[in-house]
Amino acid sequence: MTDWITIIYTSIPWAVVVGLLIYFIKNPEKVEKWYSLIAGAFSFLGLRFEKSSVARDIQSDINSFSKDYNDKGISSLPYGIKIRWISETTRESFIANGKVVVKMKHHKNRARNFLYGAIDWANKGVIPEGREFLHKKVLKALDFTLVYKLLTEKKRYGSRQLFLDEIYNKEAPNGSLVNTYSTAFNKLDESGIFMGVVLPEYTSFGKKMEKSIPSKKHFAETIGFANMLEKLSRKPSGVDISPEYKGDNIRCSVCLVARPEKFALLGLEPYLSYINKCVKEGVESIYVCAIGDKNMSNARSIRNAYEKSENLSLVSERIQPVGKNKGIVLHFRNLNV
Repeated sequence: MTDWITIIYTSIPWAVVVGLLIYFIKNPEKVEKWYSLIAGAFSFLGLRFEKSSVARDIQSDINSFSKDYNDKGISSLPYGIKIRWISETTRESFIANGKVVVKMKHHKNRARNFLYGAIDWANKGVIPEGREFLHKKVLKALDFTLVYKLLTEKKRYGSRQLFLDEIYNKEAPNGSLVNTYSTAFNKLDESGIFMGVVLPEYTSFGKKMEKSIPSKKHFAETIGFANMLEKLSRKPSGVDISPEYKGDNIRCSVCLVARPEKFALLGLEPYLSYINKCVKEGVESIYVCAIGDKNMSNARSIRNAYEKSENLSLVSERIQPVGKNKGIVLHFRNLNV
């Protein structure tokens, strides 16, 4: 009995060490956060420690943000970030070894350092395959929405204020297309549609076009899809607005499960009828979106109804935080297209 107690007692420290090693290997961004804190504690010893602390701090938050959403199956954000300090004032960024390498000058203001890193990461790392096929104003709105979301979720409020004052308000003034689309994308993010539908569809479009040459036709299609999304973002509760877009390459529809009373009264039939109509009309991707436990349960009932379907295949099921709630996005692929 005593021997077993001794063995267990002496093995606990090693188990803890091994467990920590496995955890940090799987979550390198956590190591960077600790490294940043330690280097920051010694920043009084010189600029080298300060720069190291700042770089690791930026990398930790952006890499964890990218990892969190890639873990949900979204390949729109495949790259993390690596900061390299330079003496020149002109920033430069490029992709290498699975990271967006950002070369920039160190600023005393940490909020500014983080903002510049986030902006350059988004400009290279968001939808990296096929960015050139998206209309520039749509692309800028996508980048701005994602940067704003990153700064908000990571509680980088100083950086967010700098972003609004020095970048967004100048490049996306009221009435501009960039402002219109950014506002729409931000509103759709409140229902999980931005990360669950908008980014995946633009990513898929870019991948389809990768062997083509960018043209006005491609730009027009990405603008057309953005216009549909903008109308969807302004949809009043209980008012029906067509949530479909049927272009040459983007052919998708969004099915919102947002009224429990409708589901309780009519059941699955209206939703299945709509989805079946989309299948017959050649819609390639169908997204079922819901927020809150009751609506999410109803969305899963729709999913179960197509479990053995010969026409639809479930591509992904994503659970993500939406404000103080949780949301689900089910992505179905039309097998007949």
